[in-house]
Amino acid sequence: MGLEEFVRLAADAGFAGADVDLEYAETMGIAALHDLYVGAGLRFGGWGPPGNWRGDESKFSEGVKKLRAQARIARELVIDSCATWIMPSAELPFMANWNFHVSRLKPIAAALGDEGLRFGLEFVAPYHLRRKFAHEFIFSPGLMLELADAIGPNVGLLVDCFHCYAGAVSWEHLGQIPARKIVLAHVNDCPAGPLEKVEDGKRVLPGEGVIEQGAFLSALRTAGYNGPVSVEVFSEELRAMKPEVAARKAGAAVKAILPEWWG
Repeated sequence: MGLEEFVRLAADAGFAGADVDLEYAETMGIAALHDLYVGAGLRFGGWGPPGNWRGDESKFSEGVKKLRAQARIARELVIDSCATWIMPSAELPFMANWNFHVSRLKPIAAALGDEGLRFGLEFVAPYHLRRKFAHEFIFSPGLMLELADAIGPNVGLLVDCFHCYAGAVSWEHLGQIPARKIVLAHVNDCPAGPLEKVEDGKRVLPGEGVIEQGAFLSALRTAGYNGPVSVEVFSEELRAMKPEVAARKAGAAVKAILPEWWG
């Protein structure tokens, strides 16, 4: 699905904003991206660094070069919501993996920082992913902030309520994170069941599971966060629907938990 179709679906479903692909501006121009969102009545949501920062060194370098061009676009359009996720286990021992992440993510953070932008790291918490590889890695906001500090002063968190739930993060703890350290937020929900059986790829829409959506959003407000909140759901049920139907269903679910932030 192209960005124009994605934006149309988001607008038709009543969303206040939509995540953004900055390659569109590289191809069509900055004004075209601006007009696409403004014309649809949408705000800019989150975006991710181009390329695969986990892969081959030469391709990683190409990705950083591309990121610098996209960061200039993001600065002009005031899209301060670039983020990536961190796998909570690896074949590398903890410190070797820590050093790998610092070395790979520092250039990304620097490219964004040169344009006055931040970079968010998403902690991923389901137990099955923490045990997928030989060595457990970071899956909590506190330790992820330690990694963020090692990478750069403009680095913070992508906070996803699903991972807060899977990692047993208290809402009080979440509310104590400085607002400048929260770059992006995700909403979704988790089906009922034992915490150790939570699966990353089986999520439901906000309000359809067991996560206290109001408490999560209240914690974000307590922290002082006022940036984008994106819905991220991995659901076979939604995938089986026509895109228009799935978008409307997702829109209604988000509106129900965010009525005062809607529109």
